[in-house]
Amino acid sequence: MNLRRRLNPDPVLAGLAAFSLALVWWFLAGPGGATVSWAVQTGLDVTIAVCSWWLAQQNAGHRHARRFWLAVAATGVSCALGDGFQTVLAVLDDRAGHQPHPVQTGFVVLGMVIAVLAMLFHPLGGSGRQRLRLWLDAATVLAGVAVFLWYFLLAGAVTHGNRAELVGAGATSAVMLLITFSLLKLLLSGTAPFARLPGIVASVAVAGTAVAASTVTLVTGTADPGVIYVSQLLPCLLMPVGMRLQTLHMRRAAALATEPARRRSSRLPYVAVVAVQLLLLGALVGHSGDLRIWGVAVGAVAITALVLSRQTAAFTDNERLLAELDSRMTEVRELHDELRHRATHDALTGLANRSLLEQRLAELPPGDPVSVLLIDLDGFKPVNDSYGHHAGDQVLIAVAERLAGWTPADGLAVRLGGDEFAVLLPGPAATEGLATMLEAPIMLPGTADVAVGASVGVATGSPADASHLLREADAAMYRTKAERKRSLSFSI
Repeated sequence: MNLRRRLNPDPVLAGLAAFSLALVWWFLAGPGGATVSWAVQTGLDVTIAVCSWWLAQQNAGHRHARRFWLAVAATGVSCALGDGFQTVLAVLDDRAGHQPHPVQTGFVVLGMVIAVLAMLFHPLGGSGRQRLRLWLDAATVLAGVAVFLWYFLLAGAVTHGNRAELVGAGATSAVMLLITFSLLKLLLSGTAPFARLPGIVASVAVAGTAVAASTVTLVTGTADPGVIYVSQLLPCLLMPVGMRLQTLHMRRAAALATEPARRRSSRLPYVAVVAVQLLLLGALVGHSGDLRIWGVAVGAVAITALVLSRQTAAFTDNERLLAELDSRMTEVRELHDELRHRATHDALTGLANRSLLEQRLAELPPGDPVSVLLIDLDGFKPVNDSYGHHAGDQVLIAVAERLAGWTPADGLAVRLGGDEFAVLLPGPAATEGLATMLEAPIMLPGTADVAVGASVGVATGSPADASHLLREADAAMYRTKAERKRSLSFSI
């Protein structure tokens, strides 16, 4: 069944993949244009808003996660208003669709501000050196992102662009770094309201919306509008994909009903290092023929790869050791719980023992009265003598089950030892019907039904004087036993 489920693709993800392929064909084949691009973008914004709203409802019991997804839904609504406005302009005048209107830009910027603020104010988690490692990891990834922004966006504007292009590139880079930092804070901290894979997909989507078009233009050297439209829309399609992955993750977690997995060490800083090293080699292609520079660059990349491999191996070993330690700690906790249960419960009947009774009495407020019922079985010894100790054990188990069923949830049924039992109840106790219930015949396998009597003594008072309560209940029980014997002898 699990294999079949893995082989069957999710219909929503399959639909998004088919839509992406159709989108690429539509724009590269020529029919697509600015109007269609803005309309598709508006539809994606609405999809993001709806998916985020649904995820917010699914996280109703988690205040911070619900607040985050509501903020993302507000971002989707704001962007849908802006892109929808631009779509209307493009429908009315095709030339207006090529240049974003200030209204559209304002709504999109507002939406991004809402999303960034939600990520920045999300609880960070961790403390001490754990938080220090988080900041160092985030700084490493941010440095890598800054290098890519410089190479693909800022360097050209600084070298060949005018002032307006430089300001635009600088503003875009600053926004990208802020968004990247916000996402890294969630991904690395372990408090993110989404799983790791959906978070990575969403991060790629956010990065792609800012630099995909310029990167494609720089790498391919093409100014084909269809290619530009595709490079702008495909990253936006990744947002619904990430949200769908989060939905599937939540469903699997609910179905498995397991504890959340232990957070692993983040590999994102090392991915950033590898990416910058590869960018260095790519930047040297066609720009330098000096073999000495190439030798140094290749050596630096090789050494970095070896160091990262060693660090990754250490991470893997540490995580395996931590997993083993977690398993051992779980076994220790289970053993501790079992030993504590044995120390406070009767091995034969499973009822509480005298130690737990005294513990409960000590924990109760001294001003609240309680009742202690002491119960001694009459005629139990003849059962042992006639049918054996195994039959006697079965009688004790049956009596314990009846006593546990009679005791309310806020009471405590106890086996004191031998054929003596007790019940702790809050307030004054009414014992009508208790002795009759315990005296009902008990079916023993392979023998005749047997019946035992029950003498019950009751004492009510403050739990602060537990020994006095037990003595009074014991005395009351013996008075009841004596009265039962006298009434029995009179009847004879």
